[in-house]
Amino acid sequence: MKKQYVSPHRCPGGNEKTEELKALFEGVKAMRPRVRFCPERDPFPEDPRVKALRFSGLPHEGRENTVFAYIGFPENASADAPVPGMVLVHGGGGHAYAEWVQYWADHGYGAISFDGFGQTYTGPDHTYEHALDLWKPDPASHLPMDGFASVGKPFMEQGFTYYMADVLLAHNVLRADERVKKDMIGLTGISWGGIAAAIAVCYDDRFAFAAPVYGCGFMRVSQTAWGAPFRGYDVATVWDAGLLLDTVAVPVRFYNSDRDPFFDVNATTASAAAVPNGSLTLLPGFTHGQIEGSTIPELLRFADEQVGRGDRNIVIDAIDAFKDGATIRFSLPEDVKRADICVYYKTEDLIYDEKYLRELWSCARTPVSGDGAFVRIPPEARLFYFAVEGRTDGDPDVFLHATTGVYTRDTWQSA
Repeated sequence: MKKQYVSPHRCPGGNEKTEELKALFEGVKAMRPRVRFCPERDPFPEDPRVKALRFSGLPHEGRENTVFAYIGFPENASADAPVPGMVLVHGGGGHAYAEWVQYWADHGYGAISFDGFGQTYTGPDHTYEHALDLWKPDPASHLPMDGFASVGKPFMEQGFTYYMADVLLAHNVLRADERVKKDMIGLTGISWGGIAAAIAVCYDDRFAFAAPVYGCGFMRVSQTAWGAPFRGYDVATVWDAGLLLDTVAVPVRFYNSDRDPFFDVNATTASAAAVPNGSLTLLPGFTHGQIEGSTIPELLRFADEQVGRGDRNIVIDAIDAFKDGATIRFSLPEDVKRADICVYYKTEDLIYDEKYLRELWSCARTPVSGDGAFVRIPPEARLFYFAVEGRTDGDPDVFLHATTGVYTRDTWQSA
């Protein structure tokens, strides 16, 4: 059997800085945030399940601060009938998203989406819009997230520290609610939030699973412009999840486009390979965005699998490797009756013109009617990955993918 997630990159392990962060975040995990609901900011008058609130954040220079958030639960959730939970971490240029909370509540989860960038909603009361100009700096909140501009400073002076602390504090808020099953709380984040989710699961072992979208670890090997800051000493040795992903015990599935302009497939593959119970889903041609990243069908199914309910995903069971191809064996969920096996490949390395992938992926597709087939690797392929793709019966617009990581000719031969 061929390993699905093969990478030449390995976790270098922790260091003094990561040990300092562990101690800091252990203290954050022990905090019990004070929660104040803000009914005038409740987003949906027609949906009382979703509430606006503020929770106390990590103090800065002795000054208390609060974090704006939305929280929501299924209508039937109670202390006698608790539900699984999700912590939702937005990306760059984003904010707390009420509709994201609503999406997870609709699917049976308690969920919290907080604003990690020190912003608050300034639109009319009892309404909600995600337009960015309605989200303003919050004087009651902490240091704004400044990327890694302050990375050389002590941790308590870095905006990214507070962003990460908010993830753990939002987890604390959700865990304190009696309507949530504390051993079934997952984590997902989009773009910057994907980076944060990958880091957070390294420091908070209370999460039951994690699903970073776009963002990942091993950013120092990414060929995109976003990889550049991680190739600097301070960032690479402190804030790259690739330092510690091999210590994560819970299931982590990474999601990315095969041509994402910010996070490349090498970093995603390395991240999945590093986590002992890691996996990935590459989505061909997938768009980078908050809305797109928050409603991935495979991600919802992955979460449902972890909490023991719902429809499962397509699974690649085995890869029998040959020099010129592979026999792919797979299992389908009940609502997918047939599938195609695809080889997505490139004839050149990952090369980005500014932020766009120069050569897009080609696809060699093999329709199959059973549970496996031999597929040939095109001889001109320099990079390639395998995908099993199928449409659900109930909704033909739901197109499910199970994929391997990206191979080069060298990793294919050595895996």
